[in-house]
Amino acid sequence: MTMLEILLPVLIILIGLSLLKCPIYISILCSAIYLQIFVNHMSLTNVFTGFFEAMTKNALLAVPFFMVAGSLIAASSLGTRLINVCIETLKSIRGGLPIACVIANAIFGAISGSGPAATATFGKIVHKPLSERHGESMSLGIITSSACLSTIIPPSITMIIYGVATETSITKLFLAGILPGILIVVIVSVYLIIMCKPRPGVEKEKFSARAFGKALWKGLPVLVLPVLVLGSVYTGICTPTESGALAAAYSFIVAVFGTRDIKFKQLLPIFKDAGRTTAQVFLLIAGSTVFSQAATIAQLPAAVTEAFGGMGQIQFLLMLNVLLLIVGCFFDTSAAILILAPMLLPTAAALGIPSLHLGMVFVVNLAIGLFTPPFGLNIFVAQSVLKRPMGQISKACVPYIILYIVSVLIITYVPALSTALPALLMGA
Repeated sequence: MTMLEILLPVLIILIGLSLLKCPIYISILCSAIYLQIFVNHMSLTNVFTGFFEAMTKNALLAVPFFMVAGSLIAASSLGTRLINVCIETLKSIRGGLPIACVIANAIFGAISGSGPAATATFGKIVHKPLSERHGESMSLGIITSSACLSTIIPPSITMIIYGVATETSITKLFLAGILPGILIVVIVSVYLIIMCKPRPGVEKEKFSARAFGKALWKGLPVLVLPVLVLGSVYTGICTPTESGALAAAYSFIVAVFGTRDIKFKQLLPIFKDAGRTTAQVFLLIAGSTVFSQAATIAQLPAAVTEAFGGMGQIQFLLMLNVLLLIVGCFFDTSAAILILAPMLLPTAAALGIPSLHLGMVFVVNLAIGLFTPPFGLNIFVAQSVLKRPMGQISKACVPYIILYIVSVLIITYVPALSTALPALLMGA
């Protein structure tokens, strides 16, 4: 069979089932079954053996822990306390309120690693004041786009999945994500300082040491969490999985016994929600892993390598960016990584592109897909929480899509942003 004969049915299955609104993991699993049975001539047993083996990797244990932590924080006042600290710190500077939203999302990313959770949490808190001071368009754009920082700033579930798919150190990936995350925060913040002009009749707010101190005291429990989680990983005290358990345990203690935002009777729905999301992620991982195995046997990675043959590093990275930006608009982030990363890693390695650098290119590019139509998950969450039309939210995100693409290009062609910290601290 030619590659076209192999790929065409796969695309028909993926697109057809997506149009029928089947879950993405079902579409991917059906594609994998087609490859294994009709292309590789293997039994259905191999499919389901691979399916269950994919969910038994130790590194994936971190996923449910971070999901639980994110759900507990979203259901408590910790998100509000976090954004209030950022607002009181920055409210006196130009663009202080939207910048506070960006930084709060970055810190939230170091806690939960969930973009949709960040959209829901901060959308409820800052949409009204942002709209009043800077207009609704800026409010919608900054809330929806900034939430993707939760997938870029470590600890990131997306990074965990990339690490599992490519057998790359997750701790090194967490280190690799710090400077790219800071770069994006700086670029977006500079844009906001330039563009933000208070609306007529809205007085400039002044910094208040008293209000800042009060917000800082209330926000201290949530500010401690990213230091605790990341510090334990980077010092070698905890593995990424253990740090996830630490995050979940700390969030539980603070939300239930510290701030007392969550009653015991509220825990079951919260755990159910986290469990439901975790199950979807694991099914997606399993289906995508089986698909990757089937694709490898069908020699699709070799075909990909051949397709990129003759390209230099610059051309390959440019084509990769274009591919990932397009894929991110239509595909789930985790699925895209699990399918594409194993296929493209050999070509990248042959061109001298480190796995850590490739990982950051994947993570940041696909993060943009979270707030890019037609299937940006953050857009759907913002639509649900803020009750605004999808078209209005999508239009508001356009300036930030451009800013993130600029950031991606810098991260792509300055590999030291991804590799410097792991090399310095771990000898990567």
